[in-house]
Amino acid sequence: MSRINISIPDDTLKKLDRYRYLINSTRSGLIREAIRSYFTELEGKILEERKKKAVKDIVKMRDKLGEELKGWDSTADIRKLRNEKRKG
Repeated sequence: MSRINISIPDDTLKKLDRYRYLINSTRSGLIREAIRSYFTELEGKILEERKKKAVKDIVKMRDKLGEELKGWDSTADIRKLRNEKRKG
């Protein structure tokens, strides 16, 4: 495991010590868990943004197709295909 040095404000360090004591952890353990938790939250936000973009792209595509297919009678085409199939 690698070691790093970080600087944090005194009030944050006091809070860290308070919480690590409450959960019976070390400073390093609590910081590691906080980082893991942050990354999990960040990954969720990134995934949510990707979903939003995908939905926007789908809506754009749907609108574009709607414009291109304006006036198309799908029911008539289905009937035509059925009739052709019956005629063999």
